[in-house]
Amino acid sequence: MKTYPAVVLAGYSTEKPDPLALALGMEQKALIPIAGKPMVYWVVKALRESPRINQIYIVGMSPDDNLDIDTDVIYVPNQNAHFENIMAGIDAVQQRQPDADYLLLASSDIPTLRSPTVNWFVETCEQMDADFFYSVVEQTVMEAAFPDSRRSYVPIKEGRFCGGDLFFIRIAMAHQNQELVRELLARRKNTFQQVRLLGFKTIIKFLFRRLSIQDAEELSEKLLQAKAKVIVSPYADLGMDVDKPHQLEMVCSRLEARQRSEAQ
Repeated sequence: MKTYPAVVLAGYSTEKPDPLALALGMEQKALIPIAGKPMVYWVVKALRESPRINQIYIVGMSPDDNLDIDTDVIYVPNQNAHFENIMAGIDAVQQRQPDADYLLLASSDIPTLRSPTVNWFVETCEQMDADFFYSVVEQTVMEAAFPDSRRSYVPIKEGRFCGGDLFFIRIAMAHQNQELVRELLARRKNTFQQVRLLGFKTIIKFLFRRLSIQDAEELSEKLLQAKAKVIVSPYADLGMDVDKPHQLEMVCSRLEARQRSEAQ
């Protein structure tokens, strides 16, 4: 069974602090406590328990943070910007594991992530030929698992979806078209702003809800100069990112209940 490195994005910007961390008086969102552990701990735990992951890299943290995460990790210094943190993680993998062809990229703010979801996502991506895999979750799936999440959804031809926070990336293509990727990431919270990058025809299709998953894949391939695939996940945990206080309260309750159940 083939295994892959995983990069966890736990970096932060001192110039533009995360709103949730700021509201809690913290500099770094990944260190927000959830069920007695920092948020990033739960993501690392899910990756550590997956047999598909070999080495874990944490971008934006250091041994000085004294994380009790029960596993060996490689720390990559914070770069103070989202795109630069991604590239720093990819570069660290290339330097330490030059034979690796793909890596799994995960956000540090999906603390309900479970190892079966990681396994499913990696195995699904392995069955397809592409350079970049992006996860999404359909609205009914998300609301069935997290009815109080109040996520934002994008209407497209196949339904309403929210973005996931697991990505599977061919390492060799990571440095292609960096400026466009940087701009897409800068606009990642505003779907219409992303669509504007793709031209007038795409705007019309999006406004009339005619943009399909296949359209998105073809446009991504054209823009990123790489073959992209959208993976529709039956698991909501890979898309339950914690951005707002009510979402933090919800996942705290979930993980505290999980701890009680595992202790019994």
